[in-house]
Amino acid sequence: MDDRNGYMEIDGLDEVLKGFDAADTAVKKAAARGLRKGAMAIIADAQDNLRENMSVVTGLLRQSGKVQKVEDEFTLDAGFFDTTNQHSGYALYVEYGRPPGKMPPPAELEQWAYKKFQLQDRKAARQAGWALAIMIGRNGTEPHPFFEPAVRKNEKRVEKYIREEVRKVLQGDLKKYAGALRGIGGKLGIR
Repeated sequence: MDDRNGYMEIDGLDEVLKGFDAADTAVKKAAARGLRKGAMAIIADAQDNLRENMSVVTGLLRQSGKVQKVEDEFTLDAGFFDTTNQHSGYALYVEYGRPPGKMPPPAELEQWAYKKFQLQDRKAARQAGWALAIMIGRNGTEPHPFFEPAVRKNEKRVEKYIREEVRKVLQGDLKKYAGALRGIGGKLGIR
């Protein structure tokens, strides 16, 4: 009776498996690079849309467009983020409009009024801010979509950027690992 334990061992498989793990990470990084390129294209088009629909007065909203990492290197947020915590929701109000019924904070409209109406002093800007806040509270505002149209316009471009970046990695890795896979074919044996 044969008391040998039969098993199959593939010499070099550990190196190949490590290579596949590295390739998995490389593919994720490549996809994140492609996604970042696409997200930057969305932000650029959204900024153009803001100019085209005449929603730029102070430039704060347009300048707040950015792509930022979230949690890990593979997760991104792209959008228009308030960095001052003064204009909370401003991008949403431009994109979707504001329904009547609630007055926005007048202080947030002062700078806008100062620039828009080319006012000479801050007292006039404060008064205009209050008047605008009351008017918006009564009538609301119309939407001026800028972000969603940019997302729709760039959907295929984002996919293309991701595919291109992943393809570069896979083509390089396939060449690299094909040789390693060919090398282990003759090392299959039973011990």
